[in-house]
Amino acid sequence: MAVVFLLVFVSTECWGFSADAFLRASVATGIPAELLLAISHVESGFHPHAINVSGRPFLPYSEYEALGLLKRSGDNVDIGLMQVNWGYWGNKFGLSKSELLDPQLNVLVGAKILEHCIRVGGSPWIGVGLYHSPENFRQREYVEKVWQSYRRVLIKMGK
Repeated sequence: MAVVFLLVFVSTECWGFSADAFLRASVATGIPAELLLAISHVESGFHPHAINVSGRPFLPYSEYEALGLLKRSGDNVDIGLMQVNWGYWGNKFGLSKSELLDPQLNVLVGAKILEHCIRVGGSPWIGVGLYHSPENFRQREYVEKVWQSYRRVLIKMGK
């Protein structure tokens, strides 16, 4: 039932990607798919081409438009469903900006980053805060947003 809901929750027709990206990343990292969904909802609204350049969000209509934005952006750019910061994480994972537009890869990288943050923070919700920012005041607001989204996902899944 949970898998069926998950596949319906993130409509592939609307966004052009499969929700199994969240299931695969969950299996690879042990992070609950519901938590990955909640973070993606907060970060990008499930928009696979979402880009944030130095704090300015963009929702390109196509991958082509997103690639154009990325070519003009500097290093401080967050990319895709999980809004992976390329300037910080791109070299660590050996990825180009364009590679991070791939929804499967983006969700997996986001899950691996979250896995790292949880390990560093010592608990899942501290890790969620660290996923967003090293600054405490920014973490609290972000964790609250993710918590609300996470609760909605769990309620819809009947958990």
